Amino acid sequence: MTRTLAYALLPTRRTAARFGFAWRPAALAAFPVAVLVVFLMWSGWLYPLRPDTVGAVGHPVTADPALAGAWGGPTLLGAWAVHALVALGMQVICMAMIRRLTGQATARAI
Repeated sequence: MTRTLAYALLPTRRTAARFGFAWRPAALAAFPVAVLVVFLMWSGWLYPLRPDTVGAVGHPVTADPALAGAWGGPTLLGAWAVHALVALGMQVICMAMIRRLTGQATARAI
């Protein structure tokens, strides 16, 4: 039963090739790193849209008590800048890891 369930849930090489994906174990290892990149997008670049900081959007350069403990706070602009820079640095490392794991050193034009 579990073997049949696993075959039903996991795509085959033929299905993956039809959609343009290469079936490699390294690609599975790169998936958590790609999820981390998406999380960094939310917590760094889209920092002002988070529920705990959205109240400060109307006054980005004045101090907000809610941002007193934030990196780069107490202003929304400072906290956003620091979160975005940290996210950028981590995303560069994550993208290098993804390229290394998937074996795509350079993008080739077809």
